Amino acid sequence: MRDYVLNRAISLEEAYAPSIFHRLIRNWKARRRVANLQNFDDHMLADIGVTREDVQWAQGQPLTVNAALALEERAFKRRHDERFR
Repeated sequence: MRDYVLNRAISLEEAYAPSIFHRLIRNWKARRRVANLQNFDDHMLADIGVTREDVQWAQGQPLTVNAALALEERAFKRRHDERFR
């Protein structure tokens, strides 16, 4: 939960970044980090709480969206929904 809160704080900071160029560069770097997850096998992805489909979905987000944060939010929401079924 601590990591989620810290990443949300970073996300809010990005929303108020001084320039769109700064955000686009940061989002591009996040997309590259998410792309590296494609090299993981399905068991490793499951260990970190995401699926291969989640990774592909995150890579398909527009560059105005931080793919790493979007992926984390999607995985968090799925875990939350599964817990309360």
